[in-house]
Amino acid sequence: MTSFSAQKRSGLRLKTFLFALFYLTINQVSSATTEVSLSEIDDGYIVGTDTVNVKVQFYGDQIVRVQKWLPEGSDQKDSLIVIQDSLPEIAIVSSAENGIVSLESPTLVVEVDSVNATVRFLTKSGKVLLAEAGQELLPLKGVPGEEHAFSLSQDFVPGENEGIYGLGQHQNGLMNYRGHEVLLSQSNTDAMASFLVSNTPWGVLWDNASLTKLDATGEMNRLWSEVGDSIDYYFVGGKDLDDVIAGYRQLTGDAPMYGKWAYGYWQSKEHYHTQDELLDVAKKYRELQIPIDNMIQDWNYWGDMSMWSGMVFDPERYPDAKGMVDWLHDNNFHAIISIWPGLGPNTEIYKAMDEKGFLYNKVGWAGFKYYDAFSHEANDIYWEYLQKELGAAGFDGWWIDSTEPDVVNALTKESQSYEMHNLEPNALGSWPRNLNAYSLVMTDDLYKNIREKSEDERVYILTRSTFSGQQRTGSTTWSGDIGASWEQYKNQITAGVNHCMSGIPYWTFDIGAFVLGSYEGLFSYGGKDPAYQELYTRMFQLGAFSPIFRSHGSETPREIWEFGEFTDTLIKFDHLRYRLLPTIYSMAWKVTDEGYTMMRGLPMDFPKDTKVLNIDDQFMFGSNMMVCPVVDYQLHRPPEASILIEPKYFQLADGKPGVKMTIYDTVDFNDPIYEEVVSEINLDWYTQWPDYMKDPEFSIRWKTTLVPEESGKHRIHVKSFGPKRVFLDGKLLDYDYVATEAYTIPVELNAGQKYELVYELENRTYGALRGKLFWKTPAIHAAELQTVSRKTTREVYFPEGANWVDFWTGESIEGGQSLEVAAPIDICPLYVREGSIVAMGPKVQYATEKPADVIELRIYAGADANFVLYEDENDNYNYEKGVYATIPVSWNDVEQTLTIGRREGKFPGMLEERTFQVVLVEADHGVDVCPCEDPDLEVNYTGSEITVTID
Repeated sequence: MTSFSAQKRSGLRLKTFLFALFYLTINQVSSATTEVSLSEIDDGYIVGTDTVNVKVQFYGDQIVRVQKWLPEGSDQKDSLIVIQDSLPEIAIVSSAENGIVSLESPTLVVEVDSVNATVRFLTKSGKVLLAEAGQELLPLKGVPGEEHAFSLSQDFVPGENEGIYGLGQHQNGLMNYRGHEVLLSQSNTDAMASFLVSNTPWGVLWDNASLTKLDATGEMNRLWSEVGDSIDYYFVGGKDLDDVIAGYRQLTGDAPMYGKWAYGYWQSKEHYHTQDELLDVAKKYRELQIPIDNMIQDWNYWGDMSMWSGMVFDPERYPDAKGMVDWLHDNNFHAIISIWPGLGPNTEIYKAMDEKGFLYNKVGWAGFKYYDAFSHEANDIYWEYLQKELGAAGFDGWWIDSTEPDVVNALTKESQSYEMHNLEPNALGSWPRNLNAYSLVMTDDLYKNIREKSEDERVYILTRSTFSGQQRTGSTTWSGDIGASWEQYKNQITAGVNHCMSGIPYWTFDIGAFVLGSYEGLFSYGGKDPAYQELYTRMFQLGAFSPIFRSHGSETPREIWEFGEFTDTLIKFDHLRYRLLPTIYSMAWKVTDEGYTMMRGLPMDFPKDTKVLNIDDQFMFGSNMMVCPVVDYQLHRPPEASILIEPKYFQLADGKPGVKMTIYDTVDFNDPIYEEVVSEINLDWYTQWPDYMKDPEFSIRWKTTLVPEESGKHRIHVKSFGPKRVFLDGKLLDYDYVATEAYTIPVELNAGQKYELVYELENRTYGALRGKLFWKTPAIHAAELQTVSRKTTREVYFPEGANWVDFWTGESIEGGQSLEVAAPIDICPLYVREGSIVAMGPKVQYATEKPADVIELRIYAGADANFVLYEDENDNYNYEKGVYATIPVSWNDVEQTLTIGRREGKFPGMLEERTFQVVLVEADHGVDVCPCEDPDLEVNYTGSEITVTID
């Protein structure tokens, strides 16, 4: 065996000697000669064989890049994801024996098997963390512009008791991806990341922006990408998953802090129609003294569709946009506004982009065209127009909608991928190669432009998509246009947790769901339906423990006072969010300073407890608080789902089963171009239109005889885009619910009676097309009226390795068991680990109303505890220059002493003297939302260390 230090190596003689020995040992274990070369590079080696080259290079003690390419290929590559541009000084010891090249950093061993070109990652004690099992680089065919590229796959051996997490935000309800398949392609409600992690712990950053898939259904975990020149990934190790995610941030960029206001409550709706409407809402919040920081103006402030995202205001509805924002600022609000990368044809920005050739040819569903955000010049033009009116008005943040980009309203991952594959190339090359990166490159340039303009206000960007590295752009992802149902609400938990475990820490969702009765939403009876209001309340409770706390949606007002019997509960959780701001803002500092994660899957903090690997309805908010949302109704039965009208209910004129479908060449049902008898009205064109469709402007008419089996109230549910009409016996049915989808008014039908049914649909744009006819039958309506007695509890698993304290009661619970716990509507089960300190501030109306004084320090005894209180100027980037202060707080459980340590640092406006109220939490003491009326101690703190004992 030969070994040597990888530092300060030089001289052809040493390299030749190593290669000669290496070549010899390979021949000793191989039946056929394998030509192998070994080339030294900075902090690593390239192992070359006659079939594939393998490069292993350390980017940190436990961060290793692995790249593989064919002998005729190249390892040259520009990454959109990784921005680390230098290699650290690492003492690497290398050796070669029996065909294995071993590279050792101070904390990690990497072994390359030159016979099969596979790599293993081990601890210094020899424990295998992750092992490859083979790879493929197959020539790619049929992708324009990618004639010399490959489809790529790498297999990994699953570990024992291993869970797999991350990969962005997906709406599949899965916490652990082991045993499942996950497709990585942006869509309205799915946001991609190419970083996955395991509880064992390790992370893999797959550096590829093309269509990608994790297949963990078989004996191996396979990562596959459609387009690339080389397999390229980074192994990230660490003592725990916080370490692993911090390593990912080292590679891809830190997450900057938001202004303190961003961690408060956000009020939004789709959409405030005038500036007076928005201001009236803001005024009422202040009058009712309900805490809030942020008002959001959604789309359509610009006028008609041709002015889509024109960066201007309709002067009739918004006669003084700057005055509106000024009023909000004067009354301690921040203002966010919606912008799109899709641009209307009558806008000045459209014309500027078009003149430069930066618009894609395809016309989107609202008549807009998307611009090429892969071009830095195009992004600079976008920024220029953004500043002219919206920037001048003083908005504090930018909500960029449709950043997939959703060029043609594709909705699904598969249809989005299909449509983008058929789009002309972008500034960096083909869309198949860069499929998932649009949001990243757009926000990258926007963040840089905002930072160059001013350092006085921190960047805030909200997007509907994400990609690995996007945390560096000051961006939050929201989960898209979800529908209102208990199932979709529950899915937000795993969507958000996995998004944050992908290394991208800021996530939110539409509290109340974007649509009530569409996109699998069930609540077509409106926002005043108590069943919907109950769902909204539970979603609000989840929102209070999300990184960003934001209400938004369509069809019904979303303001807190609009929810009847549930309003008091909403106010309670709003106050709780604000009381926790000292803790939340301190966590935000850890996110920026340490690569921390605020919204955490249980495996992050309990990696050895195998019972938590698949838990999908509990998570940690910080390392100490376990949130257990209630994910089923208790008080009000939700509406039943409508069902597809089955073929047995349809007859043609001759009595045979079927529906006559006619497609016309115009939107006014003239010039038929296609006719077919179909069995049901269930049309989906998501990935490809038929060859006979040449123009996006057309219409479809379905005609049949409807023969119901039940007598009584029926309600027809139309799932389609664009104008649609339903006729029964020649009578046009009115809708009593219209959003993305529509429900007709109830109609009385008789069993066995024949009704002439006509369904008409108009289409004017390319992209996804649906024509589906569902209904609610008398049996479904009857089921909705049935009352069901429901429990007001939920089962909670208390992870092993900690004991827990009920936040609401102060009662202690031993870890390692499942219990049925109280969960009435005004309680979201919340538990704090023994050995924790939770800092709670005073009640406030907005985040920066006053300094956090008095701070209540709730001590959850049973183990030692530590907490660091972080404070700064609440906005601007002076914190990057060290302008902030920290106060360490520690609890010694044996001695029952609390030490408030010496304050480090300072900033303008800092409290030189303050009060801490210390509360040792126990049953009915130091519990619930309100400040404790009888704290155990009150400490006057002036910045010097002080230790107190609690009897």
